[in-house]
Amino acid sequence: MADQLQQQSGKQTEEESFLPEEKLLFHLRRLYRQYGYRPYRMSKFEKYELYAGNKDFLVSDRIITFNDTNGELLALKPDVTLSIVKSAQFRSNHVEKLYYQENVYRPSGSSHQFREIMQCGLECIGDLDSYGLFEVLVLADESLRAVSDESVLNFSHLGILKSLFRALGAGDAQQVQLLSLIAARNLHELTELFAARGWESRLLQDVKALLAGSCTLSQLPDELEALGLPWLDNEILQELRMLAKLSSRTEDRARFDFSVINDIHYYNGLVFQGFVRGISEKLLSGGRYDSLLARMDRKGAAVGFAVYLGLLEQLRQTQETFEADVLLLYDEKTDPETLQATAKALRAEGKNVNTQRSSKGRYAQVLDLREEVRNA
Repeated sequence: MADQLQQQSGKQTEEESFLPEEKLLFHLRRLYRQYGYRPYRMSKFEKYELYAGNKDFLVSDRIITFNDTNGELLALKPDVTLSIVKSAQFRSNHVEKLYYQENVYRPSGSSHQFREIMQCGLECIGDLDSYGLFEVLVLADESLRAVSDESVLNFSHLGILKSLFRALGAGDAQQVQLLSLIAARNLHELTELFAARGWESRLLQDVKALLAGSCTLSQLPDELEALGLPWLDNEILQELRMLAKLSSRTEDRARFDFSVINDIHYYNGLVFQGFVRGISEKLLSGGRYDSLLARMDRKGAAVGFAVYLGLLEQLRQTQETFEADVLLLYDEKTDPETLQATAKALRAEGKNVNTQRSSKGRYAQVLDLREEVRNA
């Protein structure tokens, strides 16, 4: 029993020494496996043509390319989803559940310089139903909670937007304008656009009401019906009712936010973004992307998300960090056996101990073994 406890203590101490990204990856891999997802492995590069034809799906259209020995143009992968979709095979009544941990290569949001960015996530592809869709939403929320309890998952449904576009008779150019203004919650310019296009003021009030709304998934269908949106596609409402029924049986934490928008040419249903206090950018992003499958001549439906682990560095910078749990200060007159015994006893308690002859640095606790201190 003692040996077993010692082994468990050793494992805990080892895990405590991991970086936040490493701890999170261990947790997420375990979480995704519990839901039947299996790991996906891929090469660091793909044929450039895969990305060239889908640049508007990517975070950035800037891609690192190089020529293979046979002259073929290759690219360091800026995205994982496209590679998974490329190899997807449809089977009736079956979904492929895959999770990944990969580095991607693209400009960072802050410096705009190319970086190797660690991300993990999952994809659920195939004969997708409402339960599989809801399960991915739950996993997105659990992934955020693994980072911090001070997190929020916001979601919307692009079917609501597409129904609105049809009601307005908005062309491609107007749709782009609307998407930009709704994402920015710019009510002033939305009002001006509706006036300039001669669109019904009732529809403008509907948009404003949707932007003002904030409710859980289980509450959303009733909230939409209460707004009285005659232009809303009934199939969208039925899908949301099915998801709401599932959500009402679990902890209902995701919040509706009409300004959550992903690329409407690829995403076609539920979309979501996750944020954590202390990180200025979205940490998680995903949604349903049947349109991407159709564009790549793949049958079926798909939903997934990515967690941008590189952003955890921002979280570390906002938190108080220490170089070690305990600093043991000593000098040339300190008894080395006392120093050794004290350090050993503290480490046996699971603490990280740094022995130094100066007090530079940040530590949770300082123990001073210098002789002049003891004699004072």
